Amino acid sequence: MRIWNKFFGKKPAKKSEKSPYFPSIEDPVDLSFVKNFTANGGLFLYNESLALVQSNFMQICIENNWKKNEIVSLDKAISQHFGTHYIDQKSGKLSHFKAVLIHCEYLIGNTGKILLSKNQINHFKVKDLPQTIIVSAKINQLTRDVSQGMTLLKNKYLKDIPTNITTLNIESARSSDIKDQSSQTSTKNIYLLLEDF
Repeated sequence: MRIWNKFFGKKPAKKSEKSPYFPSIEDPVDLSFVKNFTANGGLFLYNESLALVQSNFMQICIENNWKKNEIVSLDKAISQHFGTHYIDQKSGKLSHFKAVLIHCEYLIGNTGKILLSKNQINHFKVKDLPQTIIVSAKINQLTRDVSQGMTLLKNKYLKDIPTNITTLNIESARSSDIKDQSSQTSTKNIYLLLEDF
C-alpha cells in the first residue's frame, strides 16, 4: 500500500505525540521509593524471609567491621531480635555508637525519605544519633508522599499522635559536599532492611 501512497502523493501519517493533557504514568510506590532512596545514597536490602533479614544485618556488621555491642537500639524488642545493645535513654547524644537500629513509621515513595516519630527515636534529635542508621521496615509501610504518610500516622494513633515527627535525610556524595543550611535534620548513612514476607 505504501507504494501507492508515493504515486498519489499521500504523506505518511505522523506518529502521534504524547498529549500534554494526558496524566503522566507514575512508577508504582515501591519502585518510586527504591529509585529515590538509592539515588540519594541510601543502601537498600530487600528481604523475603526472616533468615535473610538476619543474614543481611550480619553482612552490614561485617562490611563495616562492627561488633553487635557497638550498635544501639532504643526498642527492647528490636534489640533482642537482632542481639544489639539496648539503652533506655530518652534524649541526649548517642554519637559514640557506630550505628542505631530502629523501626520507622512510613517510607515516603516520592522522596525516598523515611518518616520517624518519638516511637522510634524517643526525644533524640536526628543529629544526636550515630552517623549510620539501620532501619527495619515492612513493605506495607510504603506511602505515596509525606501527606499520605501523615494522614496514616494520624489514623494510626487516633488519640495520641506522637511528637518528634521527622524524616531522615540520607548522606550522599552530593549532600556531603554541599550541606543544605535550611535542612531541619542532619544527613546520615542509611541502611534499609525491607521485609516482604
